[in-house]
Amino acid sequence: MTNLSAIYDKINNYCRQNGLLKQGAKLLVAISGGADSVFLLRYLVAEGYEAEAAHCNFHLRGEESNRDEQFVHDLCATLHIPLHVKHFNTLDYAQANGVSIEMAARTLRYEWFDQLLHEIDADTLTVAHHRDDNIESILLNLVRGTGIKGLCGMQPRNGYIVRPLLCISRSDIIEAMNEMQQAYVDDSTNFEDQYSRNKIRLNVMPLLRSINAGAEQNIATAIENINEAYKLYEDSIKHYSKLCCESYPNGEAEGLHTLYINKEKLQACASPISVLHEILAPYGFNRSQVQQIEQCESSGKQFCSPSHSLLINRNQIIVSPISKETEMIDIPLETYPGIKVSVVEAAQCTIMRHNTHAYFDADKVKGKLVVRLAKTGDKFRPFGMKGQKLVSDLLTDLKVNRLEKERQLVVCDDERILWVVGRRASEDGKVTSQTKRIILLETKV
Repeated sequence: MTNLSAIYDKINNYCRQNGLLKQGAKLLVAISGGADSVFLLRYLVAEGYEAEAAHCNFHLRGEESNRDEQFVHDLCATLHIPLHVKHFNTLDYAQANGVSIEMAARTLRYEWFDQLLHEIDADTLTVAHHRDDNIESILLNLVRGTGIKGLCGMQPRNGYIVRPLLCISRSDIIEAMNEMQQAYVDDSTNFEDQYSRNKIRLNVMPLLRSINAGAEQNIATAIENINEAYKLYEDSIKHYSKLCCESYPNGEAEGLHTLYINKEKLQACASPISVLHEILAPYGFNRSQVQQIEQCESSGKQFCSPSHSLLINRNQIIVSPISKETEMIDIPLETYPGIKVSVVEAAQCTIMRHNTHAYFDADKVKGKLVVRLAKTGDKFRPFGMKGQKLVSDLLTDLKVNRLEKERQLVVCDDERILWVVGRRASEDGKVTSQTKRIILLETKV
């Protein structure tokens, strides 16, 4: 068996184990012209996969960028592979968006790849990341300060992106390319230590090899071990999250939920900070915030992420989406999706004593009904009382937390508040034995 055959067999086994490639499925192959992506394309062609290639010209290296494009064009013509090429003004994009050139190139290419997949009716993008790329990523994550997930490295599959070459090294690829006598082009910037990844490749890895000649293989084995341990970690996080958390629909906001975390149950976990971080990270809270939240003992303390508010409320941590309700001003009730409005004959109506329902004499309502957020100083006459009461005092008496106070809705007519939604109806407009028609308001929770 040739070395090339052994490498192909290794990749085939890896793809089978991870369910990466299916015969008969159309694949989009990202190709730069370098050894890694050229080998990937040659492998896919040799194994009989239906492939189309995609090349990005970022116009960052002058004539060298055009040379790479021409090389890829000639290679695909020789292999009878359809080629798609996209030109980008990468520097302009980076300056306009205030990002690095590396980030600009990444954003531009993956946006185009996503578009191209739909255009050619393919569902898989194959990229040529190999074992050594993965090691570099791990080391970069480590020096930047990463969590356990960051030490797992690149995965064989990430959505529609698959990486068939993660099981082989750069030296395997060069050996295979030499055996098949396949040319490729080199990106001159790969030999400069201007970029962080290049510094790892050109300076750090040779030093590690001088300490242990098997450094790459040993790090790769460690990555495999971390990935296996991470499966146990995920199981444990799911178990503890289920014990600590309860989630409820966020009123009328479809698809949004308010999360309640029990602090006592959280502290009983083996690692409260790890569990809390994994719970809160999807809501946009960073590691520093999570540490402050975990240590906070002040009830009423509030934290914010770009999308969510978090409140420490006695023995609870309450996480709620920042809602468009903050802009609600006098929305006509019939157009508001969170409250159902019905007008029924009094003789046909059975009154339910429930906070989700409110009943009013239709003939006592002044003008049109609207819904809005409660405001500072709002007063109303709670059902059964003669005098008025501040809405804020009612909410305090009911031990409503700060986040819920900020989102509290009221229903008003032209003159007064008729309902503190979900809390208490007003004495004004109440149903009596003389009522003929009833307006029924019902929250959609």
